[in-house]
Amino acid sequence: MKPIRISGVGCCLLDRIYGHIDFRAPSFQKYLSRRPGDGGLEPGKLQFEEEVERFAGRKFAEFLPDLTQGFQPDKENIGGPCIVALINAAQLAGDESHVSFYGCRGEDAVGDSLVQALAKTPVDLSHYRLEPGGETAATTVLSDPTYDNGHSERTFVNTIGASWRYLPEEVDESFYGADICVFGGTAIVPMIHRGLRTMLAKAKDKGCLTVVNTVYDSLSEKQNPGQRWLLGDSDATYALIDLLLVDCEEALRLSGTDTITESIAFFREKGTKSVLVTNGARDVYLWADSDRFGQVPEYALPVSAAVGERLKQGVKGDSTGCGDNFAGGVIASLARQMYASQTRLDLREACCWGVVSGGFACFYYGGTYFEDVPGEKRQHLLPYYEK
Repeated sequence: MKPIRISGVGCCLLDRIYGHIDFRAPSFQKYLSRRPGDGGLEPGKLQFEEEVERFAGRKFAEFLPDLTQGFQPDKENIGGPCIVALINAAQLAGDESHVSFYGCRGEDAVGDSLVQALAKTPVDLSHYRLEPGGETAATTVLSDPTYDNGHSERTFVNTIGASWRYLPEEVDESFYGADICVFGGTAIVPMIHRGLRTMLAKAKDKGCLTVVNTVYDSLSEKQNPGQRWLLGDSDATYALIDLLLVDCEEALRLSGTDTITESIAFFREKGTKSVLVTNGARDVYLWADSDRFGQVPEYALPVSAAVGERLKQGVKGDSTGCGDNFAGGVIASLARQMYASQTRLDLREACCWGVVSGGFACFYYGGTYFEDVPGEKRQHLLPYYEK
């Protein structure tokens, strides 16, 4: 049988991870946001470097040592909501999938190092464009392992670089020839995000299963502080999504509601076919009503207790990339189900693989796990999945 083709468009960037930040320290507290959209740092959220600098009145490089207490990064790793999800999906689905990434990088040392690192993964990079003279996107990840009773949290400062200039028309037509089209964290690839509705419509016309996994939308927050975010250019985007993957904060901000249940009702009303809402170390909520997934009444699925127990034993790592790996685990499961010619896709089964993928990401620094041999990561996840 032919492998299931997965195409993903979004951001690939370098994560510089500082794993021992104290969000309660005075040197961190003075850079915390005071009001919505002011550009200050917020746990769990992404801000663009230019906005953080405007808030602080200083260059980010000047006050970064205040935030990190002068320490160097614990790890530099491949990051980005799209590429990290795709790498995990390719690792877990193995020969049953062919995974391609569509994105861009700058002409610099960061871009070169990313290409070298990506070559160690199973993702096809044929459509990873070089933007001559551009700067490759990068993110400073500040991680507090003691936050939320030891469950950990991060805040992100992003240099968007060449991603500003990546346009929908630069995405090759082969993208739409996939079985699964993934739109990953497009809010940090602004022109792709603006064209999301048109791109989704094209993918649907080609018969693709469309998956959207979101990221904190700093641009929307800046433009309309405290207001509901648009996904793409209008709410018509939602009816073109087969599976929407959001965390709790993103679900509430996209829907303009106060609870996860209300947000799911909003997405359902707008025509979204299925929704998974993560909430850190708390239950995952899922719902579906479509030909592909059938009818799945809204209910909560717990995260992995076995992962939680191992974290209590002092395993070193951080929560960077947990949500991205959750998305990749879900996508991998859907691909394997499609490869097995299942006519009805099991969303709960996919969610289980998402849960253990997101949990396992806490055991190492950064979102991307590098395998020594194909299938290694899946073998690591199996005991948690079986439990």
